[in-house]
Amino acid sequence: MSQTAAQIVTSATRLRRLSEEAAWQLIRAQNAHVILAILRSNFVESGKTRVPAPMLFERIDDDVVALRGAGYDLPQTAQQYCAAWLNQGYLERRPGEIGGDETYELSSEALAAIGIVSDLETPPKAATESRLTTVMSQLDQLVVDTDEDVASRVEALERDRDRLDARIAAIRDGRSGTVDDRVALERVRDILSLADQLPADFARVRREIERLNVRFRKDIIENDGGRGDVLEALFRGVDVLAEQEAGRSFQAFYALLTDLERSAGLDAAIETVLSRSFVSELTTAQQDFLRDLVPSLSQRGGEVHEVYVSLSRSLRNFVQRREYEEERTVTRLLTVAQRRFGVISETVPVHRFSGFELGLSQSELSSVGQWTPFSDDGERPPGLVENVAHDIDLAQILAIIRESEIDMRELQQNVASALEFATVVSVADVLARFPATQGFGSVVGLVYIALQRQDSGTAIKRDGQTETVQWNSDPARFAKVPRLLFTALNGTTDER
Repeated sequence: MSQTAAQIVTSATRLRRLSEEAAWQLIRAQNAHVILAILRSNFVESGKTRVPAPMLFERIDDDVVALRGAGYDLPQTAQQYCAAWLNQGYLERRPGEIGGDETYELSSEALAAIGIVSDLETPPKAATESRLTTVMSQLDQLVVDTDEDVASRVEALERDRDRLDARIAAIRDGRSGTVDDRVALERVRDILSLADQLPADFARVRREIERLNVRFRKDIIENDGGRGDVLEALFRGVDVLAEQEAGRSFQAFYALLTDLERSAGLDAAIETVLSRSFVSELTTAQQDFLRDLVPSLSQRGGEVHEVYVSLSRSLRNFVQRREYEEERTVTRLLTVAQRRFGVISETVPVHRFSGFELGLSQSELSSVGQWTPFSDDGERPPGLVENVAHDIDLAQILAIIRESEIDMRELQQNVASALEFATVVSVADVLARFPATQGFGSVVGLVYIALQRQDSGTAIKRDGQTETVQWNSDPARFAKVPRLLFTALNGTTDER
């Protein structure tokens, strides 16, 4: 077999394995166009990286109804489709915060499939001045940074300095103008194209870190002889996740992302770009994506960093507290049991009665109210009294609850109703349309909801700005609160 033929066989084998991955399977699915449209609408286009399960089911139910009206055969419910997409690897499910609903997010494979389809819908320009400039600039920088000759590196930097000095002089003399809108628009679209790939990168890094954690634990448990490299490294206090390529690349990225000076500079640059005239040629979704780029990157980067830190700490504890020894013992016992079962199965039929009876492997739980008091002498146990059941006054109970807790459900509904009439409303706007039924508690509740929504991008805070709010009492009360804005899902964050 020639070398070229061997390479083709290797490539075909690799692509065959790749065709079994979720991204390829999604594109090949029978209803791929429907699945991709639903997932892209509810995650990518809505700007939501993570959606609570009840909200996602409700939205997809609406989508399914609309698609059925258009002639699509979709017999199942949203919950059933989400369960199937979860099993197929298109979605990932995460536990919610304490007291919150579990959430769904797109897997890295689903993001990759959506990216492929989006490129097919609107193919990027094959060759642009902006992309070529980026490639040339990165190559020039790489040549300088990898040159071991000090004199050569200094000479290259001096040439850069001379070019900058010449450019400064040309600008001062009026010989160099700004780029035209066509070039500027081309550059900003290339920037958006690069930034659009970052969510899939975050998902891949998170999955790789989780995979490494599982692999290291497996290596430690199965290494029954000496300690092994991973075990020795962990005993020395080495962060083995940070030593891997995924850990190194993410830590470098996260350090850059959390650099306050660079982050502030990026924020300022985005605000400046958005004020330029050529931005009007971008779609509303592209402008919103650019505006929310830094908060979005910070949120996703923070989530991956939390997973990284949590798994790294858990892995160290797994070793330092000798938890791995218990896992080794269990694994060894299971291996012995399986080996013995293999020997027995050769001579004893599986359906043959063994003579052993096993108790239930789980507890049977019941309410305490179902228990019956018992006395050995058959008499009524002392201290028991007969309680007479009374009808519950639900209105009175609701009043008691409202006195002790803020009615968040009512406030959430008020915000949603107010956003039906405007894309952006403040706390004062909500209170003007829906008076504070719980007095100052309603004000506190609305401020709390807005602060909670900042992470999801459906509320923003105008730093340094305040507004006056009023709540009904005798006499009327007023207070100044931070300027907090609720935004519609597809609305804009610009103030009216």
